[in-house]
Amino acid sequence: MRGAALLLCAVLPATACPLSAPMLQQGEVQADWKVDGAPIAVGRHFAIEVQLCPAGAVLARANATMPEHRHGMNYRPGVKPLGDGRWRVEGLMFHMPGRWELQLDVRAGEHSERLLDTITLP
Repeated sequence: MRGAALLLCAVLPATACPLSAPMLQQGEVQADWKVDGAPIAVGRHFAIEVQLCPAGAVLARANATMPEHRHGMNYRPGVKPLGDGRWRVEGLMFHMPGRWELQLDVRAGEHSERLLDTITLP
């Protein structure tokens, strides 16, 4: 269901991040995410849990768009810190099938990064 990340950048030393195989990386930020609860389905709210590295990075915003259709979601998700570099994003909903692009806006120190991943719903 998940596509490959579209972004490639410099790799941090292995000891700098507890993620063994981060799914997303941009600049000095690495991240992985997973659905929290039921699988993603068209027209149903869902939540994800995001793990950021370095742990001091802040998930400032999460969103999703359909690039081919030039629109986003009908809902604005909320972001809650869970501690230890983990974040919960609630209130996501993909209201139609097709290719969605998950966007995670992250701040790490003085730098801001946008991490992208692709999700395709049948």
